[in-house]
Amino acid sequence: MDVPRTAPPQASYPAAWRALHWATAVAVAALLTAGLWMTARGGAGIWDGITNTLYAWHKAIGICVLLLTALRIAIRLRLGVPPYPQTLSPTRRRLAVALNHVFYTLLVAVPLLGWAGVTAYPALVTVGGVDLPAMPLVPQDSALAARLFGIHGTLALLLGALAAGHAAMALHHLFAARDGVFQRMWPGRAGASNGQG
Repeated sequence: MDVPRTAPPQASYPAAWRALHWATAVAVAALLTAGLWMTARGGAGIWDGITNTLYAWHKAIGICVLLLTALRIAIRLRLGVPPYPQTLSPTRRRLAVALNHVFYTLLVAVPLLGWAGVTAYPALVTVGGVDLPAMPLVPQDSALAARLFGIHGTLALLLGALAAGHAAMALHHLFAARDGVFQRMWPGRAGASNGQG
């Protein structure tokens, strides 16, 4: 008879940290959706209210992601992170740490490149007609803007691919490994062994 696999409680992230994680996840999903939709419409020459609204929201949400990421980095530096469960091999723990660093790098780099691009274009208007401040030291240059937007788009797709892989691994931990890793970041779960929650 197979014995059901159970995992001991694992140290979860503080509640505010989990909220920031899921807010970022929702925002990134919205950015990728809007980004693909607006560039498809723009590439087809469809410049109407819908396209302009998509661009406006894309810029506004992108700046929000940048601010959320800055806050998350500050929290990580201040509080540290709960340890990974001992059921994960050292290699997998090192890989998880490395991937987290890649995620944070992209969550900073992608919005910064977008902001630099709309400064160079220039196209700083966002939701409600509110303009973003121009990024310092970035000149108005359409050729530069095109290069920045190209890098921005490529890295955004990489971020999306990594996020999809991250989600797949999270579901693996939930349904296959059952090692408590998924619950560390799931909303509403009280802190376990670290007493944070």
